[in-house]
Amino acid sequence: MTFIFNKVAIIGTHDNPAVAETVEYLMHSLIEQSLRVYLEAETAASLDDRFGEGYSLKAIAKHCEIAIVVGGDGNFLNAGRNLSLISDIPIVGINRGKLGFLTDINPDQITTRLFDVLCGRYQQEQRFMLQASITSEHHPTEQTVALNDIVIAAGQHSRLFQMHVHIDGRYAFDQRADGMIIATPTGSTAHALSAGGPIMHPGLDAIVLVPMFSHSLNSRPIVLNANSQIEITIGEYNNPEPSLSFDGHMKLQLRPADTIKLHRCKKSVSILHPLDYDYFHSLRSKLHWGKMLFP
Repeated sequence: MTFIFNKVAIIGTHDNPAVAETVEYLMHSLIEQSLRVYLEAETAASLDDRFGEGYSLKAIAKHCEIAIVVGGDGNFLNAGRNLSLISDIPIVGINRGKLGFLTDINPDQITTRLFDVLCGRYQQEQRFMLQASITSEHHPTEQTVALNDIVIAAGQHSRLFQMHVHIDGRYAFDQRADGMIIATPTGSTAHALSAGGPIMHPGLDAIVLVPMFSHSLNSRPIVLNANSQIEITIGEYNNPEPSLSFDGHMKLQLRPADTIKLHRCKKSVSILHPLDYDYFHSLRSKLHWGKMLFP
């Protein structure tokens, strides 16, 4: 067996015994093949440093040729987003989560489908990210990046608030709702889907805006070109303090007149799949898409 990736990083979640078990098995399997393995520092700490102290993401990005992420989709998002900002290293996922929509190799397929990828038999795709800057008179301008989505949602008061939306410098619409989800094609099968948004194929250069529980019968998601410049300003209605989050991580509280400017990030995430990977099979098996209700 000839491997084209010989310097391999392993990144796992840090509080899941099932992940720790798979990481250990993966470590032994790769070392048996004489590959150089770099264990991420927090992952190493979760294993009581039995394999050494581990490496920072910066060191992994510098020395490794591929990163294997063990865990659920959330861990895959975090690793992909953080690594992509410092390197173009590709990532591949082993599923130890619930859905596993992004982590498409099972633990019992390490010596088959994963090794195929490491030997050069894979599909590669680029997933773009969203970048947002938040301008407020209450705090300095902040930046954030998301692979799945950026969400503006009602805060602790859980009440409707108003948003003024501009697209490419032109006024588009006002929205009175519980919030707004701005999602990439990667994120279209996550929070945006549960709010009634469309499924977007990952090959599309598009962004979707999905209102959350809008106070209107004619409010619908809108799909935009991925190069669109989106600007959302929080209105005064209900004196809101909505929260802004990226890929499920809380960023900050927003106030009236705060403005969020969003656009496509220059960085992207490089994902490797086995040759037999089929996006539509993932939709059917993970989300039960297209299945008949009755035989």
